[in-house]
Amino acid sequence: MMITAATPLLNVAEIHRSIDFYRLLGFEVVARTLSDLDEQPVWAMLEAGNGDTRIRLMLAAHGGVSHEERRMRPSFAGLVWYLECNDVYGMFDALNDAGFKPEPVTELEDGTHQFFVRDPDGYEIAVTEPNGYTVG
Repeated sequence: MMITAATPLLNVAEIHRSIDFYRLLGFEVVARTLSDLDEQPVWAMLEAGNGDTRIRLMLAAHGGVSHEERRMRPSFAGLVWYLECNDVYGMFDALNDAGFKPEPVTELEDGTHQFFVRDPDGYEIAVTEPNGYTVG
């Protein structure tokens, strides 16, 4: 028996804003649940990749509670989500151009390039390009 997939669920203040952010990382909405009250999304499943390489992410409306307010709860657990890509500088430029202010790209001892950025709810995302990928 082994785990074959992992799908994080992020509680977010505004699903539309978060969807727009994750679209910059290559995700698209594949399913969603709408509120009975106002037809606004309260949950969304996003996917990125193709073929056998599919990455999923779920977003859930959290009633407008900020990341700072969640941090004060006893159940808070920090999260850094590491995402690999094959063009870390292109991803950096796309996020920077969209106003998300990623930290500068750094090179690790093993040649991996990476940077950190926060999504609209304050979750930390590490974008990495492992040594061996070639941009082309």
